[in-house]
Amino acid sequence: MKFIKYTLFFLFFGCIANAQSDLNYTHFVFNKLAYNPGSTGASGAPDFTAIYRNQWMGIDGAPRTGTFTAQLPFMQKRNAFGLALTSDHIGKVKTVDIDFSYAYHIPVNANSRLSIGLNARVEQAKIDWDLANPLESGDNEIPTGMEVAYTPNFGFGTYYYSNNFYVGLSLPRMLKNALYLDKNRDFATLDVSTWYVMGGWLVPINETIEFAPSAMLSFNPQAPTDFDINANFIFMKSFWLGASYRLGDSIDGLIGYEFPSGMRFGFAFDYTLSDLEKLTTGSWEIMLGYTFKCKDCEVAHLRYF
Repeated sequence: MKFIKYTLFFLFFGCIANAQSDLNYTHFVFNKLAYNPGSTGASGAPDFTAIYRNQWMGIDGAPRTGTFTAQLPFMQKRNAFGLALTSDHIGKVKTVDIDFSYAYHIPVNANSRLSIGLNARVEQAKIDWDLANPLESGDNEIPTGMEVAYTPNFGFGTYYYSNNFYVGLSLPRMLKNALYLDKNRDFATLDVSTWYVMGGWLVPINETIEFAPSAMLSFNPQAPTDFDINANFIFMKSFWLGASYRLGDSIDGLIGYEFPSGMRFGFAFDYTLSDLEKLTTGSWEIMLGYTFKCKDCEVAHLRYF
């Protein structure tokens, strides 16, 4: 029955497009490479970050996302390469993305730079139809087995930063690729072209406390506009405590610590505000990162800029 087949596909498409095609991270301040290739190498030092997100606890098949990023400046920090590996699992669907990014940093004045970045992506998507629970079995029109699709994508971003602020604009996916296609290529492409606008500011309060607000706006004509706002307090340049709000979705708490060696650890918990509040106890994230220290870095806080 083609009706069931089409219904299953569109259910998965809708779930991916609205929930996971553009991944949400409560630690978005620490993971700008996922949204803007122009931020590649902005810390001025080699940097590694890993994040695991468990979204909507208690809901069967809810998203589970893991990501690892690496950034390497070179040639007097005017150039930088980046690598991002992302694995996302939602229901019967698994995706793996590999991103390569390059950014060129142009000095604007003694304290600020403008970076222009490009990224290339390979997307692998798998859906295991044998794990589905169809209403009717034995119908040849109902997919079975594993379907796999590979699609390329490209993007760009600009990123302006200094000692105490940053602002960026990016489109990390320019192509409108379908993540899943049946054997007959019956389905139209999925629009995942989302624009991101981000910004942050570092405000010293006294000798030991600093205030670091940040925000990110994402816009896709085919999806509701998302807006994240974050406010972190940094104590003694090592311990941070803060909160975030995701428009119509959640209010979040963050806590973390950066060791003198450059190792940092963070944890975030999201309290759901949407209609899913009745079904889930919330979401959580854990972050582990390392930034090599350098004496001549242009930015004061490697974690944010």
